[in-house]
Amino acid sequence: MQIIPLHPGFGVEIRGLDLAGTVSDADWSAITAAFHSKGVLVIRGCSLDEAGHIAFSRRLGELQIHVLTQFLTTPHPEIYVLSNALREGKPIGNHKEGMNWHSDWSYRAEPAVGSVLHGRICPPEGADTLFACMHQAWEALDDATQARILPLQAIHSYAGYYDRAFPDRPLTAEQRAATPDVTHPLVRRHPGNGRLALYVGREVVKEIAGLSPEDSAAMLDMLNAHAVSEQFVYRHRWQEGDIVAWDNRNTMHQATEYDDTKYIRLMHRTTLAGERPIPALA
Repeated sequence: MQIIPLHPGFGVEIRGLDLAGTVSDADWSAITAAFHSKGVLVIRGCSLDEAGHIAFSRRLGELQIHVLTQFLTTPHPEIYVLSNALREGKPIGNHKEGMNWHSDWSYRAEPAVGSVLHGRICPPEGADTLFACMHQAWEALDDATQARILPLQAIHSYAGYYDRAFPDRPLTAEQRAATPDVTHPLVRRHPGNGRLALYVGREVVKEIAGLSPEDSAAMLDMLNAHAVSEQFVYRHRWQEGDIVAWDNRNTMHQATEYDDTKYIRLMHRTTLAGERPIPALA
């Protein structure tokens, strides 16, 4: 097995590993260490079926079921489907999801530790996924900004984001009740490697607690722009069979557009169970 860097400081591609075969304990240990330290793992050319995808994901952590149950359209409820395909005239997956910079389930009291996405049908152009390293984003801030934001907390709102992004398909009362606004530290500590990470995101992060609306908006605009500066970003160009796993505790990501009138896209995602973010000052 080889571990090949994808970007200076974060993201690796793992080569020479057959996920459908037997993986040694030593290789699993190296995979787990890379997941915590590098944030993004890429494994090309995987021929996993749905059960194999779930089994690999479980080696990284416990799995949770997505709140949007209408897109759990495989025989396996652990798999959340992202697609523009239809079955009997109905969507089989969530379309145009994730086209804002975010980390998965930050709107929960215990956000998802990570996610594992399997490219089943990938358009030949467009539909890339961008990843940004939040360790690097934090470490590149000047001392004064770090000192100012270190004790701050931000309010994450799924309903606020979803209502703006998908006004044509509103949340059910049950889904809205399951996703109340939550408060998280603006800077979090990664439990696996001890480094600090900026914890922001477009749309889902509503405001910074304790600041005026004007100061909060200005601070979030600055931090969100800084967090996705080019030097912190890796662009993944999907090939069918790709497995990409990412750690939400030290990365953000964003889906990009593709011609959905021309191409079908089908992606299967599993979600690693959550944990409460550790404040930087804890």
